[in-house]
Amino acid sequence: MEPPVKNLKFPKSVWFIVCNELCERFNYFGLRTILVLYLTSILNYTDDQSTMIYHGFIFLSYFMPLFGAILADSYWGKFKTIIRLSIVYALGNVILTGSSMANSFTLDSQRLITIVGLICIALGTGGIKPCVSTFGGDQFQLPEQQDQLAQFFRRFLTAIYLGSLISTFLSPELRKSAQCFGKDTCFPLAFGVLSLLMITTIIVFILGRNMYVKRKPENHVIFKTFGCIFYGVRKNIVSSNSNEAHWLDLAGDKYSKTEVSDTKAALEVLYTFIAYPVFWALYEQQGSRWTLQATLMDGKLDGIGWEIKPDQMQTIHPLLALLLILSFDRLLFPFLAKFGIRRPLQKLIFSTSMAVIAFLLTAILQYKIFGDNTMIPTAEGQFVVYNGFDCKAHVLSSSIELVGNNDIDPLGSAKFKYKPNSNEGVVNIKLKLNESCVAYVNYEHLNTNVTVSRGQSISYFLTSSSANKEVKLRRINHYDDFIKPKNGHPSLRIVIGDDIEKNGSLALVATGKNHLSYNISSFANENFIQMHIGNYSLVHGERRIPSNINLMPATIYTLIIRSNDGDIQGLKSKLYATDKGNYLHILWQTPQYLCMILADVIFIATSIEFSFTEAPPRIKSFISACYLLTHSIGNLMVVVVSAFSFRKQVHEYLFFSGLMLADTLLLVYLSCNYKYKSFRQRPNDKNDDCDNDDYVVKNKNELELEGK
Repeated sequence: MEPPVKNLKFPKSVWFIVCNELCERFNYFGLRTILVLYLTSILNYTDDQSTMIYHGFIFLSYFMPLFGAILADSYWGKFKTIIRLSIVYALGNVILTGSSMANSFTLDSQRLITIVGLICIALGTGGIKPCVSTFGGDQFQLPEQQDQLAQFFRRFLTAIYLGSLISTFLSPELRKSAQCFGKDTCFPLAFGVLSLLMITTIIVFILGRNMYVKRKPENHVIFKTFGCIFYGVRKNIVSSNSNEAHWLDLAGDKYSKTEVSDTKAALEVLYTFIAYPVFWALYEQQGSRWTLQATLMDGKLDGIGWEIKPDQMQTIHPLLALLLILSFDRLLFPFLAKFGIRRPLQKLIFSTSMAVIAFLLTAILQYKIFGDNTMIPTAEGQFVVYNGFDCKAHVLSSSIELVGNNDIDPLGSAKFKYKPNSNEGVVNIKLKLNESCVAYVNYEHLNTNVTVSRGQSISYFLTSSSANKEVKLRRINHYDDFIKPKNGHPSLRIVIGDDIEKNGSLALVATGKNHLSYNISSFANENFIQMHIGNYSLVHGERRIPSNINLMPATIYTLIIRSNDGDIQGLKSKLYATDKGNYLHILWQTPQYLCMILADVIFIATSIEFSFTEAPPRIKSFISACYLLTHSIGNLMVVVVSAFSFRKQVHEYLFFSGLMLADTLLLVYLSCNYKYKSFRQRPNDKNDDCDNDDYVVKNKNELELEGK
């Protein structure tokens, strides 16, 4: 009989590890929260480019754990790996802060410095990711402290979400509430605070150096694991007859029983990782696509004079995640157990199902934001007449269908429909201005022809020539564009009377954002230009001309500007909106966040503990690195999908939702064939000479892990 095991105390050393994780996650999540907006608003990347850079950065952050695990398990050990790569991490933060301050540099130079900083951060955080949680797990003796290990993972996860909660709220406030370097934001302040937190992380971790259990790395243990796999494959190809129960057993003539057993156990865990990348692809879009979606929404809270920033919506995630973690053992897991959801892989299936629902809700919200879409029948054509006079125009006759009444108000419009016999037809239209426009030549009888194209809408502007004041119906240069940009920004074209001089004195300036200005001359070609959401005013020199130009998301606008006999001071304007989008409140994102938070908390808590307890002790960092590698692949998937660029963002959301559903079914299949295991590891001393071979493996096919 084995001697009874005395009650083991909860190791104090893990508190330094938990505090280290708190500070590091504060840095990492704070950076991710504001990164996309920094790339779009300061470095002028497009939405798709920013999404690719954002997920490329996260891809590298979760790809580097593979090399960090090799350094930790085979060369430096976990403690030295964490210290050394944390310094690289902090250096990257300093470089990124410097790049945000480098206003004297060219845009290309500033972009390059930013990319260098992000690469250093990715190398640093990626190197320590597989080591910190497993290093904390090394402080426990298994299986005697299995319950205490579960408590550690709960506290470790709490530290992650607490750091995330504070930073996702504070970082947007720092970058938006202050102004520096001539901009109405202050990204250097936000990045600078995050840099200080990373330096604090290193100091906290070093303080506990004399209390840690430091397991000695086994030389080339990861390479031996790969070698065992390749040798087993080769032996199976060469050997014609084999009576071995498992194909890896053939590697027993070259590798020890422990190495073969560890490799088999590792492969069984890695098989389940196949289903992880798609989940991470959806999870990570909270900081990219969901943040960009939030920029199209209204964050103002009436009554308190405060606005929820688009990147600040991510604060909901760690806040509710903390509440869920506290309810794990007493509420959440017992509730799931009532429905038969007890084992780890069953909980992962539930998580991925919630992610499917989250992205369906995201697609529905995106559809509501984009609103109407004009669809012109292929056999029909349309044209619109805008009245550029300060008097009514009356439609005397027309061989085409008029939508509405025959009178076109001053600065008004009228729409006509026609079915041409060919792809393009010419029809006649007769117009008359009322007596208040008697000063214009042929004001009583304008007889002209217009062009109508099948499946297209063409606009015409009723104006006068600047030379002899003759009334004319001028065709606007481009077809009406009813295709909304994928990013949901409003599209605007400006149609100006021929008697207005199109020079640099007239501009469209955003209210409250004096640095955001569009010269009217840039609209001279009458093409549609993507604009930022907000209120604008017409400005002539230093004088603001009374106007009400309020641009909403996913809406197509035409701004008509006319003058009184060429007098620039007497300008009048009218804004027309077609295919209107909806300016919804940002809190409508809450349902999708709730579903993803529930999915995320259960998935991360379950998968971290699952990958640690099911992994052989000698290669836990390697298994942790492979687990993080699935995170990396998930972000690479987002980069690839963004590069292909769906024409409509709602279609991209539906694609990811369908992909997650297929992945959930794959996880169901994998869970039906998985056999749970348990590893016994004897205690180690607090030195670098611990023997990692001192354990035995005990199969537990009926192992009850419901509460873990």
